Amino acid sequence: MADVEREEKPTGELLDITELKSKDMSELRALAERFGINGRGRIKKEDLVFAILKAQAEQQGLHFKDGVLEILPDGYGFLRDSSCLPGSHDIYVSPSQIKRFGLKDGDIVSGIVRPPKEEEKYFALLKIEAINYEDPEVVRNRQAFEDLIPYHPREQLKLEHDPNEFSTRIIDLFAPIGKGQRGLIVSPPKAGKTTLLKHIAHGIAANHPEVYLIVLLVDERPEEVTDFRESITMGEVVAATFDQKPEIHCRISELVIAKAKRLVEMGRDVVILMDSITRLARAYNLAIAPSGKLLSGGMDPTALYKPKEFFGAARNIKDGGSLTIIGTALIDTGSRLDQVVFEEFKGTGNMELVLDRTLANKRIFPAIDLEVSGTRKEELLLPEKVLRRVWVLRKMISDMNDKQKALEWILSRMEQTKNNEQFLELMRNE
Repeated sequence: MADVEREEKPTGELLDITELKSKDMSELRALAERFGINGRGRIKKEDLVFAILKAQAEQQGLHFKDGVLEILPDGYGFLRDSSCLPGSHDIYVSPSQIKRFGLKDGDIVSGIVRPPKEEEKYFALLKIEAINYEDPEVVRNRQAFEDLIPYHPREQLKLEHDPNEFSTRIIDLFAPIGKGQRGLIVSPPKAGKTTLLKHIAHGIAANHPEVYLIVLLVDERPEEVTDFRESITMGEVVAATFDQKPEIHCRISELVIAKAKRLVEMGRDVVILMDSITRLARAYNLAIAPSGKLLSGGMDPTALYKPKEFFGAARNIKDGGSLTIIGTALIDTGSRLDQVVFEEFKGTGNMELVLDRTLANKRIFPAIDLEVSGTRKEELLLPEKVLRRVWVLRKMISDMNDKQKALEWILSRMEQTKNNEQFLELMRNE
């Protein structure tokens, strides 16, 4: 939720989430003014509702908190903070509450909590106000993620947001991303995959505020994590750095995908940008109990089940909701294990963006191999007029038979135009 400042506020009638959501923005702003909530004119309705709920609770001397539910084998659970890792400020959720409301792993639970009593270590959840930002009674009848019907992506996620950001403009034309896409960015080391993910995140934040954006960084460098957190203003960054145990890498990825599934069950559009699937597979290879079988490179075949389950969760849902996953896969690292992981995931996605080391070494960015990058069923995402022009461009690029010359030719034309519409018009006139 967005951070808001609050002043002293008057007492008044307590409202639940259903009553608050039924009010329009002018009524909510009036309520927010009563409670002394600053910044009410700038924040979204959902954030304003939760700011009012929090203000009401604190008015009564109570604590209002939220978190992502992780259910332990003994039946009770804890609400984790945005890091998805265990901590001293986690909130205890009793087995009776989990059973009563039909709570699952990954549910975002908001409610009234109390401080720990003597000999207790954690805050405890007293009353549930909302589950996944909805009334708890609405959530009780939700359909399980596994029972939802998957369809091909049909609505494009437009990434173009800056005339000088050519990577997102190229993706929109040559490898469009739709809601529910299962995309793979295939990249050798130092080819710009992390920067590319950042540009995709900026494009989604600029053009699709309705999307719930999660950036998942597994086995990442600490400075890259900081860079992501500072540059991404809309969305969450969940990270496990390379100096943490493989079990932590596995744990946060499982909680992130569970959270995404719960939101999709409520009809939300969720995007996960993940760096990287290869490192997640490495973590599972170290964390799981050995099966006694080994693939080339020392990969245990059972270590691939969970990463495949993660990646395979991406889908567009009939009658609302979608889960888009764009993950990176490493190649040409010198590790046979990494090559095995790539071979296992190759063909499982419905969109592939291939980065080229030769282009990156010559400092030509974005180092995208235009000829081999693309999206399955792109005709469902692109208007027919745009699609036909992209096909003509692809034929011209293929005839050049030189990936560097082709990319430089495209980039030089994009520099002359402010957006893709002008770019395609320029191509038509040439």
